[in-house]
Amino acid sequence: MPWNRQYHSVTYDNQNKIYIYAGALNNTAVFSDLFSFDITTQRYTTLNNPGVARFGHTASLLSNGQLVILGGVIQTMNENNLLVNSLASMSQVHVYDTLTNVWKPITATGAVLPSSRTSHVAVVTSDDKIIIFGGDNGAAERSRSYLNAIGILDTKTWTWTVPSVNGIPPSRRSYAAAGLLSNNYLTVAFGAASNTYYNDINVLDISSNKWIQSFTNSEQSTASGLSAGIIAGVTIASIVLLVIILFLLWKFQGYIRWFFKRIHRDIWKPRTGEPVWAETTRIICQVFLLFIFCVFLAFVLRQAIESPNVTQKIQESVSDVQVPDVRFCFDGYPKYSPQDPRYPGVTCQTDIGFTCTPFIQELDMGKFKPVFASNLGEVNCYLFRAPEDFVLTSTSGTNNGSRLLFKFWGDQSIGYGRIHTSVYPKAMNPNTRVYQINDTMPSLLSESQVRNWEINERNDIQATNVYDIEPFTYSSLAYNLVEHRYLQDVSWNYVGFLPIFNSTPEISSDFRGESPNPNYVSTHPDLGSLAVFPLAYVETIEREVKMYTLVNALGFVGGIFGLLIAVQAWLFGFRPRSPWGVVHRWSTGDRKRSLLRGLQSKFKITDSGIPLVHPVHHRFSVTDFNNLDHEETEAQRVNRVEDRMQMLEMLFKAYYVDDEVFRSLDDANRVGELSRMANMGTRPNMNDSGRFVPASSTYNATAPRTEKMVDDDANSSMLKGGGHPFARRDTDQSSTSQIPLTQTQYQQHAPSYKPSTNVQMHDV
Repeated sequence: MPWNRQYHSVTYDNQNKIYIYAGALNNTAVFSDLFSFDITTQRYTTLNNPGVARFGHTASLLSNGQLVILGGVIQTMNENNLLVNSLASMSQVHVYDTLTNVWKPITATGAVLPSSRTSHVAVVTSDDKIIIFGGDNGAAERSRSYLNAIGILDTKTWTWTVPSVNGIPPSRRSYAAAGLLSNNYLTVAFGAASNTYYNDINVLDISSNKWIQSFTNSEQSTASGLSAGIIAGVTIASIVLLVIILFLLWKFQGYIRWFFKRIHRDIWKPRTGEPVWAETTRIICQVFLLFIFCVFLAFVLRQAIESPNVTQKIQESVSDVQVPDVRFCFDGYPKYSPQDPRYPGVTCQTDIGFTCTPFIQELDMGKFKPVFASNLGEVNCYLFRAPEDFVLTSTSGTNNGSRLLFKFWGDQSIGYGRIHTSVYPKAMNPNTRVYQINDTMPSLLSESQVRNWEINERNDIQATNVYDIEPFTYSSLAYNLVEHRYLQDVSWNYVGFLPIFNSTPEISSDFRGESPNPNYVSTHPDLGSLAVFPLAYVETIEREVKMYTLVNALGFVGGIFGLLIAVQAWLFGFRPRSPWGVVHRWSTGDRKRSLLRGLQSKFKITDSGIPLVHPVHHRFSVTDFNNLDHEETEAQRVNRVEDRMQMLEMLFKAYYVDDEVFRSLDDANRVGELSRMANMGTRPNMNDSGRFVPASSTYNATAPRTEKMVDDDANSSMLKGGGHPFARRDTDQSSTSQIPLTQTQYQQHAPSYKPSTNVQMHDV
């Protein structure tokens, strides 16, 4: 029967036997024996003793039945016949053959040997390689150092390798647990380093020597290349895709040609008389300026995407402030009977005498007990948790007061005890979840946040809003409740408009504690007091915002765009833009035909031709040499010019200029005419819409009139009634597209223009 021990190794051979080797009672009583335990007969068997006392080692069983002992602390006798402990060299490997019951030492080699260690872990791969991780140098606690390095021993050649490992390594530790998953993933969990205890799980991908952050247990293909089936499938799919593309190009070749012609027409726009090199230079410069704009746009977008978050602090004065949750943990004060005055506890009242003791409840230490490094004795905790409608007010009157006054009670004979005080926002108090306090106030903490809080409490590493109160002291704590709005990691927040937040209640506090009063016990029956009050009666919001957003960048983009346009205009002159935009220019089918029909119906074409498209007279056409001697009267020429001027004015009015100022001028003239007729005693003639219509005898027939026109029938009626054909007629609709060009039939004065005689200025 083996002696009781620790730091030994236990190895199962998958054949009902467990091998127990070495170990120690303490640093001086170290064992070197080897036992096997048969789980079927429940009997121990003493095996061959190697004669090397050792503890903190690992024992790994290979597929050939060999038990490999690595590392640990060995105990030897020095020259003074004293027992000394030292780390076992990683080059000295002891191997026990479970089939022959024979030990043999083996010297391992390698370019770099792993550091000697103890309390490490080891696993065996399918090809009988041993991987070790972690451990420490076996020194006293004050000078102990920990490892997180990997070492691999090839038991076929007994060669060590220390690989270069990528990824985020685990924390340095000893006493970890390790296993091999899917024969490719070294999994390391738990462990300790000094007074830190780990509960994490870390995975090393052996094939890539990388610590990974996400893990799937699906088997990965070990094939070095693609299979023939995959290659054939990809080839067939590529051929089919190519055939489809060629078919679509053939089917829609007309549309494709039209598309490229349209692009060429929109880009290549030389002016009449301008050499080719000038237009070519303009296009090259335009491409260069467009490149500069794209580079700047990419820079602005990158700046917005990589923009850091900044916090804005917003404070607004309020008349009342909520109170936080406060936890008091008595450390070192024993728990007497509730009737005993030494029973630890807390009472509360406000500065106006309102009692708030009913809001204090004792916490069940059987569910969870915080750990304090001072370890002064028994721990008992109490929680102050007032309802949400309990607020503190800065003004006097009927209210709860402006500060909380807590008194602590316990055994006054204990001067070494402490009262550990923590403050929390109500919605972020983990005590309500851990101690299962069911009330109407919600908790915003996730399960992982609660678990992390428990770990920090057990390790006593809470540092925020945590204070220690000594007995027999007066203390004060000022707090400020903050609503912290954190930006969510969503794409919309890069825009900079209506950002999406996660709102988290937080608290900041300041604490002042005095030195213990030696005469406190003689004048006070309690252990001490604490005053809790708001730092200021304000509502504080800390809001995260992006330093740069796309909305901010819009101004920069617009500025550089305008600057580049100005540079192009300065270099190559200003070119007026068409009143038709992309929607009009690139419309097709019925939409395109509707645009053309609208122009044809609203702007009627006469034999005088279209301004800027047809020449004023056929003699200006460079292709017509047959009718140069055609004679026409002066009236015909005037009529042709009038027709063209009328159409030109209507087109300018519809697409280039706003006629509001011109109509205002007409109104001003009418007002002046009205005043003149009133002075003469003549009654003005008003139309149906209430506008003044002067008689035809009072107007100069040759004076210009408004171009608010009606149709030809209306003009004819005006002529029959004696009115001027260009007299103004206002309608309910002011859109010029609703006003057709008046067409008056004149004497034929020239042959109709043919397409061959047109001078298309944009096609030159």
